[in-house]
Amino acid sequence: MRLSLILAGLFGASAVAIGAVSAHADLSEYGRTLVDKGVLYQFIHTLAIVATAAFGVEKSKLLLVAQALFTLGILLFCGSLYSLGFAETRLFGNSAPLGGTSFILGWLFLAAYGFMYARPRPSQP
Repeated sequence: MRLSLILAGLFGASAVAIGAVSAHADLSEYGRTLVDKGVLYQFIHTLAIVATAAFGVEKSKLLLVAQALFTLGILLFCGSLYSLGFAETRLFGNSAPLGGTSFILGWLFLAAYGFMYARPRPSQP
């Protein structure tokens, strides 16, 4: 959980900083849209990392994998949007689709955790 919270803190702080830079930078409208979308996705998946930590990532490999996929998605998908928005260059060829796929798989691993381990308990008579 410690590493999860460190990552979430760093991702959250960097999302705020990147959003602030975007608001004041001389970007094209398209560039600003890309950066703002990256910031939104980074915040959403930072909160997903916090949530998986709260569920107890140490207790479940599914949550650990979900967290790793959210982290990879932030680095690849958001990083690609930032690179295109600020520098008008690609991070590398398929980084955005790989990052987006990582996000989707992360949510599916979280859903699998819900199906497997978060079952309602039978009520007591």
